Amino acid sequence: MYSCYDTIATDDQEELLTAFLMLEQAKGHASRWAPYFQVLPSFISKNTVPSPLFSNEEDVDALQDERMIQTARTERQRAKKAYGRFKRLFRSFLDDKTMSLSRYLWTRFLVNSRAFSIRGQRVLVPFGDIFNGEPDDEARQQDNGQRFLLFHDLQPQGMTIRADRDTLSGQHLFEDYGDNSNYVYFLHHGFLMSDKGFDCAVFRLPRLAEASLEDSGILASKLHILSRIRVDDAPQVCISRAGNVEDSDLVRVYTALYNMNAEQVRACDNARAFSECFPSELMPDLDTELGYHELSLLLKSIKLQLEKYATTLEEDQTILQHLTDVTVSGNKHAVTFRLSRKQILREAQRNLATQLKNSERKAKNDVSEPQLSPSKELELEEVGNKLERFQQWIARHHFPVNSLELRYVSEAVGYGTFAVKRLAIGDVYLKVPVQVVMNVWSAVKSRWVSQTMQELQKQRVSVDREEMLLLLHLLEEKFGPNHRHSFWKPYLEMLPDLEDSLNSPLFYEEVELKTLEGTDLLTLVVNYRKRVARSYVTIASYLKQSGHDETLQWLTERRFRWANAVLDSRSIWWSGQRHLVPLLDMVNCQELNVNHKPHHTILDSSGRHAVTKSSWEFQAGQEVVENYAQTNYIYLLYHGFVLDSNSHDCAHFHLEMPVAARHRRFSVLLRIS
Repeated sequence: MYSCYDTIATDDQEELLTAFLMLEQAKGHASRWAPYFQVLPSFISKNTVPSPLFSNEEDVDALQDERMIQTARTERQRAKKAYGRFKRLFRSFLDDKTMSLSRYLWTRFLVNSRAFSIRGQRVLVPFGDIFNGEPDDEARQQDNGQRFLLFHDLQPQGMTIRADRDTLSGQHLFEDYGDNSNYVYFLHHGFLMSDKGFDCAVFRLPRLAEASLEDSGILASKLHILSRIRVDDAPQVCISRAGNVEDSDLVRVYTALYNMNAEQVRACDNARAFSECFPSELMPDLDTELGYHELSLLLKSIKLQLEKYATTLEEDQTILQHLTDVTVSGNKHAVTFRLSRKQILREAQRNLATQLKNSERKAKNDVSEPQLSPSKELELEEVGNKLERFQQWIARHHFPVNSLELRYVSEAVGYGTFAVKRLAIGDVYLKVPVQVVMNVWSAVKSRWVSQTMQELQKQRVSVDREEMLLLLHLLEEKFGPNHRHSFWKPYLEMLPDLEDSLNSPLFYEEVELKTLEGTDLLTLVVNYRKRVARSYVTIASYLKQSGHDETLQWLTERRFRWANAVLDSRSIWWSGQRHLVPLLDMVNCQELNVNHKPHHTILDSSGRHAVTKSSWEFQAGQEVVENYAQTNYIYLLYHGFVLDSNSHDCAHFHLEMPVAARHRRFSVLLRIS
C-alpha cells in the first residue's frame, strides 16, 4: 500500500495512509485488504499498549523524561489536528462511531508502528509487517539505516524482504528494525527494544550562566554566539550506555564556549568565521574521541540529571516490584521507561569516568613525549601533503579491503588508482565502511541541513529532496562555518578545487557554448545550467527571507555550481540512492574492451561496507579503471570528458518529413479518426 510518492512530505503521507486505512476498514469484507485488516491489532487492544500517545497527562508526567514528554504531547497535538482535517473531508463517508477521535488515533498508531519508511516513502506491506523486532546479536556500528535497506528492497512491483540472520526451521523469525533508540520504539511502537548500543538517554548540558556567574556581559556575549550558530542554551544531549553521544560536534562546540574566558569570548563574538571563534586549541579534532573538558562537562551534567529526577533508580525498581503483573496501567509503563533511562545514564556515567581517567593518564604521558616542531606542523598543513593526510584518514577508518594506491597522474587527469597486487575479474578490490560515505543519511545528521530542508518542505518549495540534501551536506562540510573541523576534511581536500571548472558545462563560457551549436547537447546543457541556477535562487531566497543572510557569505552561487558538478560527476549508486564514496570515486573511467563489464558497487551482507569488484584484469602497478557504461553525451554533460573508445556511444538524429508529405500523412489520420 503506497501512500504516494517522494514529493509528498512524510507528515502528509502519514495522514494519507491513516485516512486510507480508516476508509478501507469501514468497507468491512468488501475491502480488497479485508484479510490483512483481520490480522492487525484490534481497536480494543489500544488499552494495553504502553505508548504515551494513549496515556493520561498524569502518566505522561510520570515518564520524568523531557524529550519523551515533549515529543508525546507534540505528537498528540499533531494527531488531533490531522483528525480535524480528516473529519472535515470525510464526515459524509463514515458514521460517527467510525469517525471518532479514539479510532482515528488508534489507526494512526497502527500506521506509525507498522509502516516501512524507505527512501522517503511510507508503505504498509501486508505480511511484511508481521515480523517482530529484535536486534541482531552481531555487534555493529551505526550505519545510517544502510543495513536495513540491504534486507528490504522496495520496487514498483512490490517489496522483497530477506532474512538478516540465520534461523532454523520452526524457530521464531525476528528482524532488526534499524539503528533507532527507544524514544522511537516506545512512542510509535508501544514497547522497549532490547539495547544493542543504539538506545540513549537524554539530559541537558549546564546553562552558560553557570560558567559566567560574575559577569553578565560575558554571558550576554556567549548567548549571542549561541544564537549565531543556532544552538540552544543548555542543549539536550542523548548518550548511550557506552558513553557515546548522539551529537558529539554539539558537545565539543558547547564545551568550548562554556569554558571560554573573557578575552576568548570577545574574540569569538567579533569573529566572522566559525574557525576564528573555535580554533583548534579550544577544540579537539572532530574525528577523534571526546577530550578531557568534554568528558568532565558530560559527567557533571549526568550527575545533575540523576539528582533532578523525582525518583531515584533504586526507588523505581522498588515501585516496579510492587506493581503486579496483572496490573495494566500507564503508570507502570511510565516507570519502566524512566527506569531504563536512569540505567543508561548510570552506566554511561561509569564509562565516562573510565574515559576521563584514561584521558588524564594520556595527558601525563604526552608531557614527556617529544612534540612536533612548529616547522613540521606547518609542513603537514601544506597543500602538497593533502594526499598524505587522505591516506592517513583512510588508514584510521580501517577499510577491510583496499587493493588501491592513489597517485597523481597529470594536471588533466588529476589522481588515479593503481593496483597494489594482481586483480582478476571479480576480485574484491575495495570495501569502504559506510560510516565514511556521504549520503542522505549522513546529511540529515546535520542540524543545519535538516532544519533547512524541513523549512523548504513546509514552504512547498519544488526541489529534488535527495539531491538538495546531498548538495547542502557537501557545501556545509566543504565551505560551512565548521569546515576546518569536518569529519570528511581529508577527503574533501582531494576533490577538485573551487577554481577548477571540472570541465563541467556548468562552468562553460559563451565561446564554449557556441561550439555546441547545431547539436542536441546544447539544449541539454542549457537546461542543466538553468535547473542548477533555479535551485540556487530557491535556496538563496529562502535564506534571505528567513533572516540567514550570513549563510550566503559561504554558500555562494559558484560554490553551488561546484557542488552540483562534483555530485553529478562522482556519485556512486546503490539501493536506488547516490553516495559520495571516498577513494572509490577516484577510480577513473575507461572502457578497455567491448567486453569490459560496467561498474557495480553493492553493500555486503552486513550492510556495513560498500563492496566493489574488479571489472577487468589488472596487473600490480597498473591503473585500475571502471567502465561507467554511458554514452559520450552523458559523459560530457555530467562528467566533463568523452571517451575515444566507447561501445555505448550513440548519435542523435532527426528524420524530417517534407511539408507536402506531412500534410498527406495528416489528412490520412484525420480520415481514419
